[in-house]
Amino acid sequence: ASGGFFTDKFSHEFQTICDAGEDNVYIHKTDKIALNEEIFNDETLNKMGYKKGDFQMQKTAEVGNIFTFGTKKCEEMGVFFNDRNGNKVPVFLGSYGIGITRLMGVIVEIFADDKGMNWPKEVAPFAVHLIRLGDNEDAIISADKLYEDLKAKGIEILYDDRDLRPGEKFADADLIGIPYRLVVSDKTVVQNKVEIKRRDSEQNKLIDIDKVYQEVGETKC
Repeated sequence: ASGGFFTDKFSHEFQTICDAGEDNVYIHKTDKIALNEEIFNDETLNKMGYKKGDFQMQKTAEVGNIFTFGTKKCEEMGVFFNDRNGNKVPVFLGSYGIGITRLMGVIVEIFADDKGMNWPKEVAPFAVHLIRLGDNEDAIISADKLYEDLKAKGIEILYDDRDLRPGEKFADADLIGIPYRLVVSDKTVVQNKVEIKRRDSEQNKLIDIDKVYQEVGETKC
């Protein structure tokens, strides 16, 4: 891509294919090379030995970039060092950047569905979303204990013990998008079980409460 305001040389961009992206990138059909729309012209292609028909356009979002300033900026700032021969020379300056908040936005755009976010386990803010339903004392004790047990084993867990209707809690869980949803209720407690559901699946199941860690332990951070 163009170096834009920062440099008169090319920059390397890390782009993710995304329909909500702000860039148009031309990707070579066979070679591992892509060009940003701003430099996709005959002059660039001739230098590289390619033709326009070799590429296809994709909408993308930039999540990082690399570019060099050469020595110009350091000369302007007076940043020098002495080389092995004792000569005073300017430092080469480069930038290796990744946009953390931009990366989060791109992940949301790619993985979200009509219910909300759907975080991949590798970057999820929590591994487990624990929901307690009802005000039965046994359910409260069971949910609290499960929360403490999982936390003690290194599982990052979001605990929803609010006094809200089940539908509201489930909707919020889908919206937040934590990989695993656990539900402890009056009904599950009498069976000594927990309801478990993956955010990326429509299936839920009951498992023994002492088997929960075996199910969600792989998401341990």
